[in-house]
Amino acid sequence: MIKKEVVFDRSSYPLLIGRGTLTELAGLLAERTRNRDVLIVYDNYFEASINDKLAASLRAAGFRVLLHPLEGGKVNKNINEALKIYGLLESQDFSRDSTLIAVGGGVVGDLGGFVASTYLRGINLVHVPTTLMAMIDSSLGGKVAINFRKTINAIGSYYHPIINLIDLDFIDALPLRDYRAGLAEAIKCAIIADANFFQFLLGRRVAILKKEEADLLKVIERSIEIKIEHVTGDVHEGGARLKLNYGHTLGHAIEVSTVTEKGDTYRHGEGVALGIMAAVFIARNHLGLTDETAAAQQRIFEQYQLPVSVDSTKIGFDRGVLIKECLRNVKKDKKRKDHAIRMVLVKEIGRSTVYNDVPFALIEQAFQATII
Repeated sequence: MIKKEVVFDRSSYPLLIGRGTLTELAGLLAERTRNRDVLIVYDNYFEASINDKLAASLRAAGFRVLLHPLEGGKVNKNINEALKIYGLLESQDFSRDSTLIAVGGGVVGDLGGFVASTYLRGINLVHVPTTLMAMIDSSLGGKVAINFRKTINAIGSYYHPIINLIDLDFIDALPLRDYRAGLAEAIKCAIIADANFFQFLLGRRVAILKKEEADLLKVIERSIEIKIEHVTGDVHEGGARLKLNYGHTLGHAIEVSTVTEKGDTYRHGEGVALGIMAAVFIARNHLGLTDETAAAQQRIFEQYQLPVSVDSTKIGFDRGVLIKECLRNVKKDKKRKDHAIRMVLVKEIGRSTVYNDVPFALIEQAFQATII
């Protein structure tokens, strides 16, 4: 088991990484709060683990445990779901020193974290991420939010947990597509900050895709280190933390623009991969990015079976309409200016730079190159 003390601003909390760590939570929580009221907000995909392991161990330690299951899809990351949880907390007389445990992927973590940060101006929050993406990204750094209409993370705040517990048993149950989508975030971390980690991901691809534990732990630990390095001292995203947005600005636009009545066309990590490929186009035109470095980024995504272009016909969209919709959604991004937007671009593997004025005209060209 790996145990780290995560320090952000004036707060710190333990981060545990290992197998079977779920039953460790009761003891950790008892050390940090005398209040015994706990609400577990969880992805109902993990019903058995929550009831048989987490809830049982907490009850055995004397906690009063309430359960609130929900579907983990992005459609549930909204104000209506938040209101349901507020109602449960209020009806059960939860006080300010009670605890909300969010068990799930990014949707559950963001929603649960948002509720914890706002109910009674803040109750205790515990993150138990169940997807690789949540383990190495969304459960770290304090960002909590819900979506509003078509705007991702429109309403939110910064709020850190008192415990973050990563149990590798959840990875075993993760569908391969979702696992690969999480690996896109690890690849992003390598591209922006660590050329050696990038080579590790290339060289150990087969073992990583097989979820071999030693390699998986390396992926998780190094990705978390990179995230913490960029967030420490910049929780509110004024400097180094901005670099973690590589691929996200254009990737978010693609994700939102391709949602259908059946749900999401792309996982978040797949959107990040597509956003990075669009950013690669911009870097080639804006920074003189070499063909070799551009090809290296495309190659690693292809080797991990992640998308590098949007086949508009295959996913049932008119190409021209989709490009316009993606551009419209970029113009709603919080980093926008009148005719440009702030973006992270990479000129060489392991080094990234924030550019404040990437023109929308160039972004439209990038969408035209990425959406075929």
